[in-house]
Amino acid sequence: MTSGPEYLFVYGTLMQGYNNPFAQKLQEMSVFEGNGFFRGMLYAVSWYPGAVYFEESTTPVYGEVYRMSNVPELLRELDEYEDVFEDENISLYVRRVVPVGLENGSVVNCWTYLYNQSVDVLQEIESGNFRDFKGA
Repeated sequence: MTSGPEYLFVYGTLMQGYNNPFAQKLQEMSVFEGNGFFRGMLYAVSWYPGAVYFEESTTPVYGEVYRMSNVPELLRELDEYEDVFEDENISLYVRRVVPVGLENGSVVNCWTYLYNQSVDVLQEIESGNFRDFKGA
C-alpha cells in the first residue's frame, strides 16, 4: 500500500504555515522541494479543501512538493489525518499518485490525497490555491 514515489504533494492544511501536528510531522520527516501543481479542481469542503484530479483539466491545483524520509511511517500517519480507510467507499480522501509540475518545468510523480466524496454542493476555489480561500 505504500510502495510508490518518495514525493508527496499537499495543497491544503499540510502546507507550510498551517499549525497542526500532522503538518509539523511532515516538515520534520521530509524536505520541501518546491511549489507545484496538478491538473484538476479544488473545492472548499469546510475549513479545509478537497481536490479532484482530471488529467484533461486545464485548471491547476497549486500546492507544495516534499521528498519524504521513512515513507511508510509518514504515509501511515498522514492516511490517518486524511481519513483514508481500507474500505475506500467510506474514506474522505484516497491517496493516489499524480503527475505534478514543478516551477522548474519538470514533472514528478507524487502521492497526494484526493477528495473521495461528492463535490456537487461544494464551492469551487477557482484560483486553484487554498491560500486564496477566505470562506468557511
